[in-house]
Amino acid sequence: MFSKDKLPIILFLFLAGVINYLDRSALSIAAPFIQDDLTLSATQMGLIFSSFSIGYAIFNFLGGVASDRYGAKLTLFVAMVVWSLFSGAVALAFGFVSLLIIRILFGMGEGPLSATINKMVNNWFPPTQRASVIGVTNSGTPLGGAISGPIVGMIAVAFSWKVSFVLIMIIGLIWAVLWFRFVKEKPPEAMREAPAIRAETSPGEKIPLTFYLKQKTVLFTAFAFFAYNYILFFFLTW
Repeated sequence: MFSKDKLPIILFLFLAGVINYLDRSALSIAAPFIQDDLTLSATQMGLIFSSFSIGYAIFNFLGGVASDRYGAKLTLFVAMVVWSLFSGAVALAFGFVSLLIIRILFGMGEGPLSATINKMVNNWFPPTQRASVIGVTNSGTPLGGAISGPIVGMIAVAFSWKVSFVLIMIIGLIWAVLWFRFVKEKPPEAMREAPAIRAETSPGEKIPLTFYLKQKTVLFTAFAFFAYNYILFFFLTW
């Protein structure tokens, strides 16, 4: 179905989703240990869980802007490094405020994932394959959430909850190095054709963001995604 030269792109994006939700779900798995060590109340843990979404929501949008301006490869590389480092930084938290700040910064790092995946898929695959590829790559996120329980839980019980966050940080950094080393922004044939395409076409009319915000399809999709995420994040945390 997909050519062999494009399979690594699918694999990398799939693994990025796995790592994303592995890191994201780790805090809820280790929460009982963290609450005990840092003497946090249920209310404080709720605020810490929610703080992730502050940075995440903002950088969903900014991640798309960065992907268009600087390329999806570089944006996802920086995002993976940032969220991996702040995932590991949870092990350095010494109280409520420090953990709250770390989770906001962690959410900022994870924000660009969806935009960069879509951008890379658009760069590498024709329209007839994009829905299939996005379906495959997005299946990595629920898998990451599924395996976070046994992985983080067993490490926390056998060693320490701090060790689990350091290990998943290392996994993310290894992925980032391999991604930056072996992945190109676009396939070679697209790079060769780009100058010719630019020479034959003229810039199209710029469509303002407000145009999309007035579309019923966009508004209803946004509302549906809000409802879905409200339930999803409740179960991913508590």
